[in-house]
Amino acid sequence: MPGVEKELPSSARQISRGGTVGSGAVVIAYAFLIYTILMALFCVFIGSRTSWRMGWLISVPVIFAPWGLVLIGFAVY
Repeated sequence: MPGVEKELPSSARQISRGGTVGSGAVVIAYAFLIYTILMALFCVFIGSRTSWRMGWLISVPVIFAPWGLVLIGFAVY
């Protein structure tokens, strides 16, 4: 009948949890901060066992490449 609204089934209703939905950027930022700290300590360890050049050689792809990918991702987004 026109003018009569049907109630949506429970699977089609919008669920309200009372909060705002974020993008998760804070979680990603904290994860990369922890990753950077751990990898910096790892590179210092490698540098102390071999040479400071080897520590820097390992740190460039291990630390700076993921940060570059994140920055490229933010630029593309």
